[in-house]
Amino acid sequence: MPSDNEILTRLFEHNRWANGDMLAACRELTPEQLEAETPGTYGRLSHTLIHLARAQGGYLRTLANWQPGPEHRLEYDEPFPGVERITAHLAFTGQRLIRVARGISPGHVLSGTDDEGPWSLPAWVVLLQAAYHATEHRQQVATALTGLGVEPPEPDLWTYWEAIKGNWQPPADDA
Repeated sequence: MPSDNEILTRLFEHNRWANGDMLAACRELTPEQLEAETPGTYGRLSHTLIHLARAQGGYLRTLANWQPGPEHRLEYDEPFPGVERITAHLAFTGQRLIRVARGISPGHVLSGTDDEGPWSLPAWVVLLQAAYHATEHRQQVATALTGLGVEPPEPDLWTYWEAIKGNWQPPADDA
């Protein structure tokens, strides 16, 4: 049976793959399409992509004390940096989330201080929130793409399995 960490690792491998597929579908969009707003989503498609990337970096900061360099700075009030820059950021932070998932102990507790004072919570809460948050916003991007007449990718686990099964190896038996 796979370890808890292997299952978490697979979850974040899927996350990285699904982000890549989603962004591939956005590569050919015009600047006007990227600035389109879709009711019921985060807002402009460009802002949704920035939000997804910023949040993933934030989860990585919380989980691994990652300090982003200027190449990872993404701001809503600046011109959209382009799909390729968002792609690079999500690939970079996605790979590091995979490393975190692979190495974190099940009982690891995070702690810190923010504007409301000291806090602590299990690392699994942040890891699962990172995956949930990305899934939610990828679905919003899919809705926006559909509204623009662009066929969105299918980011589900069955499609992921079809994409990787030729390279998949079962884990060594723990027994």
